[in-house]
Amino acid sequence: SRNCTNSLSWNADYLDQRRYHEPRIYGISRDSRLTAILAPSLLLCSLLVILAVANLWLRHAFHEVSSELVDEIDSILPQTQCAQCGYPGCRPYATSIPQGESIDLCVPGGPEVQAQLSKLMRTIPLIQIPSPKEELAFIKEENCIGCALCLPACPVDAIIGAKDYLHTVVADECTGCELCVTACPVDCIVMQENPKVISQNWEGRDNFESEQACVNCVQCDDACPVNISPLFLHKLASKENYDALEQSDLFNCVECGICDLNCPSNIGLTNQFKLAKTHVIQNKAERENKAKLLARYERHNERLAARKLYENQARSKRLKDQRPWL
Repeated sequence: SRNCTNSLSWNADYLDQRRYHEPRIYGISRDSRLTAILAPSLLLCSLLVILAVANLWLRHAFHEVSSELVDEIDSILPQTQCAQCGYPGCRPYATSIPQGESIDLCVPGGPEVQAQLSKLMRTIPLIQIPSPKEELAFIKEENCIGCALCLPACPVDAIIGAKDYLHTVVADECTGCELCVTACPVDCIVMQENPKVISQNWEGRDNFESEQACVNCVQCDDACPVNISPLFLHKLASKENYDALEQSDLFNCVECGICDLNCPSNIGLTNQFKLAKTHVIQNKAERENKAKLLARYERHNERLAARKLYENQARSKRLKDQRPWL
């Protein structure tokens, strides 16, 4: 009996020592049922934390916005610098779009800019932006007090005037951003319809109803007296690829109408080329106008920064003269 008792006590001591030295979760023994429940859960949580950290690191390491993409987006925006999108200018908004910002914030651009951004970013618009109104700012001279508060508000310096003198708006430079309207303390600035907006009502061809699809017969190319390819220009114009048309021989066309007479599909090529020339000229004018507005906006910011620096230096000098111990 003594040997049996000694063996039992030795087994108990061995089990206690084994239980004490064995790897386990604090407060939970190896034989506990909670271990079978908590171990997979802790392992899953650890994996999720590791994946989350790896995801954040990868997004931080590889989420670099290409400057070419930002430049392309910036070229699509109207460069009105109106801040209606919530950003101080078109360039900051263009920078934020590749980072996940919505493409539906440019109100002056209207549905055309929205469609171009949607095609470029491969994003479906969430809302339909209405067509913008062609309006310009107008100052009521009889109510203007010459406070000059509208001058720094205009992002393209389209307002001419000085403090205590009458102000006026340069219609050719105004972008219709409406920032000067809210800056005027006496509400003497109103928005009026742009008188230079010309409706594009193109006359239709007499043979529009009888026009058929192009059959690629090349008869128009053979009949062209200036040796250009009306077939190639027709395909570009049908796809509205005006950038390619600008680089083509479109403006070598003399609009003689011979290609119309030789077209078996009865396509009005001459009128199509006239319309394409108009679109190319308009696109080129829009690009030049955007570049000019951007340059004026940059000069405006430089002037405001220089003025602020001058005021701060003058204030520091004035305080130093009044308080030499500072």
